[in-house]
Amino acid sequence: MKTTAGRILTEAAARLAAGGVEEPALNAQWLLADATGVERLRLLAEPDTQVAPAALKKFRAGLLQKEQGLPLAYILGWQDFMGLRINVDKRVLVPRPETEELAGHAADFLLGRKGDLSVLDYGSGSGAIGLWLARRFPALRVTGVEISARAINCSADNARELGVADRVKFVKGSTLAAVRSTFDAIVSNPPYIPTGVIPGLAPEVLSEPRVALDGGGDGLDVARMLVRLAPARLKKGGAMIMELGGGQAPRLLAAMPAAVWTGKKTFKDLCGVERFLFARKK
Repeated sequence: MKTTAGRILTEAAARLAAGGVEEPALNAQWLLADATGVERLRLLAEPDTQVAPAALKKFRAGLLQKEQGLPLAYILGWQDFMGLRINVDKRVLVPRPETEELAGHAADFLLGRKGDLSVLDYGSGSGAIGLWLARRFPALRVTGVEISARAINCSADNARELGVADRVKFVKGSTLAAVRSTFDAIVSNPPYIPTGVIPGLAPEVLSEPRVALDGGGDGLDVARMLVRLAPARLKKGGAMIMELGGGQAPRLLAAMPAAVWTGKKTFKDLCGVERFLFARKK
């Protein structure tokens, strides 16, 4: 590999493309920016920039990890989420753009609520949703419920780094029974991939915690639990806001009793998939 940024990026992108990596050029750019400490766009604007041997060694190590199917966020150690840098590693799921949309829907709902606000983030993982909401609403109190103690350690570190640890707590639990309070909203990106689909997923996805992916036979085991237990954990008029897989939200919404829920609707994501479920407790 030549030692100019332009040549390195060209050769690395070709190598990743040959290995079937999606967005090979973009992945190469981020890896080189991380290795050199130079902004990605500057590397593109100044392709004759010389890359030092130590940076090149780090870049090559990251490139190999990428070829082996590791998510870019794990290699970098962070993922951007709505403008926040969220630390991530193999303990937690990498936050997706769709989950940014979920957080946005939760914020839209909270803007219409008055008084002291509180949110429960179920399956909190890296803490991205709850932490962004805590930054968005300076008085908001957030409780994250997470089955993995290792994930809680990651999210607690993120809360401290983002300066919201005094308003955010994380509780270990597999259901909403882990908490006793009531909340203005329950927000969740639960595991929703059907068990039988998981073996065929891309290597990058298979690098992530299975507990954050596996939603049972039809993908809705955890989502059904949330719908069943949510009324006891919501204030009057509080909302259940959930991200699900394609086709799942309408099916689950139809099974939510009208005696308990009102304002039931779904939202499409930016790709047109009917992904988000919304309902308010009567």
